Amino acid sequence: MGLSYAPDYVWTDHFVERANDRFGIKEEQLPKWISKQINSLTPYDSSEGQIPEKRKYITDSGIIFVCDTIEHKFITCYEANDWIADGKKITIHDNNVDLFKQEVEKLSRKYYLKDTKEMLLSVRDHLTEFNQIAEKLMAGRVSQHNFELISKFIDEFHAVRAAVRVIETKRNDFKQ
Repeated sequence: MGLSYAPDYVWTDHFVERANDRFGIKEEQLPKWISKQINSLTPYDSSEGQIPEKRKYITDSGIIFVCDTIEHKFITCYEANDWIADGKKITIHDNNVDLFKQEVEKLSRKYYLKDTKEMLLSVRDHLTEFNQIAEKLMAGRVSQHNFELISKFIDEFHAVRAAVRVIETKRNDFKQ
């Protein structure tokens, strides 16, 4: 949700001065610069109380526009260098990139877990059989029947091992 009627907005003299001081935008360049910026304006939710008609919007490049939504004016603009982390300033854009990367990582883990679960469900019978045979072999006596179980145990092991290899391979699919 961007700024409604943004192309109809006019700018104040103060806005012109700030755009020049802070971003080196001359008055003749201003219409083109603003038209590029308004395409990415999104509401900026700051912790300070805002006057209802004066709203802050932020661009994808981290520039905050303070706008009068009643009179359709751009009041001022400045770079969003207002977050301090570990003693250094971070722009809102940098923070958004970090949040995006965290979200991608979270989704990656979610889908890797989902794929792992599906793979384990597909070999559930082999896992159960593997476990049951292992219990019989560990608790059983030395006999011809138990000796024959060893080859079945090895077959189940290979089925489970193949599933684990697929899970390991898929883990690399989700790494960045």
